[in-house]
Amino acid sequence: MNQFATIRRAQRLTGPEKTAILFLCLGEERGSKLMQELKSSEINKITRAITSMGEVQSDIVEEVMREFGQKFSDYGGIVGSVEAARGLLKGFLPEERVNSILEEIEGGVGDNLWEELSKLDEKMLADYLRKEHNQTVAVILAKVTPDAVARVLPLMGEDRTVDIIERMVSIEVLPADAMAAIEESLRREVLAKAGNNAEAEAEKQLVKVFNKLDNKMFEGIARELEKNIPEKIRAIKQKMFVFDDLGKVPANALAKIMREVSGNTLPMALRGAEKDVREHFLNALPARSRDMLQDEMKAMGPVKSKDVKKAQSDLVEAAVQLAEAGDIELPDDDDGEEMMD
Repeated sequence: MNQFATIRRAQRLTGPEKTAILFLCLGEERGSKLMQELKSSEINKITRAITSMGEVQSDIVEEVMREFGQKFSDYGGIVGSVEAARGLLKGFLPEERVNSILEEIEGGVGDNLWEELSKLDEKMLADYLRKEHNQTVAVILAKVTPDAVARVLPLMGEDRTVDIIERMVSIEVLPADAMAAIEESLRREVLAKAGNNAEAEAEKQLVKVFNKLDNKMFEGIARELEKNIPEKIRAIKQKMFVFDDLGKVPANALAKIMREVSGNTLPMALRGAEKDVREHFLNALPARSRDMLQDEMKAMGPVKSKDVKKAQSDLVEAAVQLAEAGDIELPDDDDGEEMMD
């Protein structure tokens, strides 16, 4: 390779790649000492460059060293690899931290792809996976967290779930290009759309938060927000599902909601309920269960309003979770203005 070609190739190297070459030339002991002076973000960039570099010819090394003001004409070629990066990092970082950095880089998740997917709303991820072959679904679910898998699988249907699990058990390593294609599709089709839907997700989160607030506090906050963002706060109000709305839930669905709570949650919630809402709950129960619940309520004595609010919030949350899982349907509130007393 002539000198001009060498210079051009060296110039095309990124900053982290040139720095990686320098660290490899310094060796583990001196390179480790120098790395201790760097920021964590800089260490990650250099480590990623080392692990993906492969063999670098000696004339390129020499040209890079010249840029650093040194001549390494007799140094020879160097090889960047995972083990080379491990040797440099273990000189000053705990083994657990070294393994964490390398696992992130080796997995091709510099942008936290699998972590972001694991945090994603399960319905959004399931919608994407339903369009994919079961083998592809198995590969993806093998990468995300167990919690994410447990949330997504029930939405895939029993038949598909069985097949997907069988494939996950016997899964094999995919070729790098096939894995890269899957990752790119996930970024484009799932994460990008999730980002575009960030405002809707934030609104959904605020609905849950406002449902848990004391009524007076919410009214005060809402009055201030309506001065600046009236349309958005009205949209949030329309999506809020409060305890009194449970008085419109069909008896069979209400029975499922009541089974989701334990302890004194139900009698506590009903002690502070409006009469018609309380009667709706009681009528949804068999006679014996209804009598037992009424006895519990009478035996409780005076109760604190904050305890009532907490119990009612727990019932509302149980209802919303059942609805999100498709186990029940919640009634629509057209005016959205009814507030919890």
